[in-house]
Amino acid sequence: MPKSKIRLYCHANLEELFKAHKEYALTSEQFHYLNSVMRCKVGDKINLLDGRTGEYQCKIVFISRKELRVKICRFLKSVSSPADLWLLFAPIKKARTELIIEKCVELGVKKIIPVITDFTNLPNVNKKRFQSIMISSAQQCGSTWLPELEDLKTLKKVLQSWDPERIMIFCDETLQGNHINVVLKNLKLKPMAILVGPEGGFSKNEVDLLMSQEYVNSVSLGPQVLRAETAVIASVSVWQSTCGFWSN
Repeated sequence: MPKSKIRLYCHANLEELFKAHKEYALTSEQFHYLNSVMRCKVGDKINLLDGRTGEYQCKIVFISRKELRVKICRFLKSVSSPADLWLLFAPIKKARTELIIEKCVELGVKKIIPVITDFTNLPNVNKKRFQSIMISSAQQCGSTWLPELEDLKTLKKVLQSWDPERIMIFCDETLQGNHINVVLKNLKLKPMAILVGPEGGFSKNEVDLLMSQEYVNSVSLGPQVLRAETAVIASVSVWQSTCGFWSN
């Protein structure tokens, strides 16, 4: 039996399969991982999660040259919803954008909204690739849920349909805003979103548009200008420690 606990994400409704006592065939990619990489055998146990009903312990009951099937043995834990934080960010270079997506899962972001700004240098994103990264991150970090991932939109379009009841924390690279921890303490019980810009920050027109919205609060992340991925990790971490699960 493999020494490490294996957690895999699947798109099936595991609760229904569990109740029906049905077997589940893993995807070809998962089959290759379990059969060729982990060298699993019939009788070995793995954990499956579906992001909807929870996490379940399963036993491998069949392996052939092309297929591996499992049967759910028992329910382990239900889906634990993340704290209500959204992240808006302008896509940057591929590896750094993928790091942002990965850390959003680990740090507990509920919704991810990629936005096009005036200085965005990556006008297209691979949503399928992002979803794959989120699944991999959830499998590794012990999460039972996945953030909601929206399609790429312009910042202006996002602001036009924004619910003013949700406060937007605008990370200002010019360091003109109040310190983020001070702002968050005053807004602790309100639903929030964090906005992080691209390399080069926001244009003057964008800053003027943001600051004209009553729900936007400009914040500083300290005395140094942070790279976009660092700003995401830092701001979300401060939010979690002040307003989210880490504050309890």
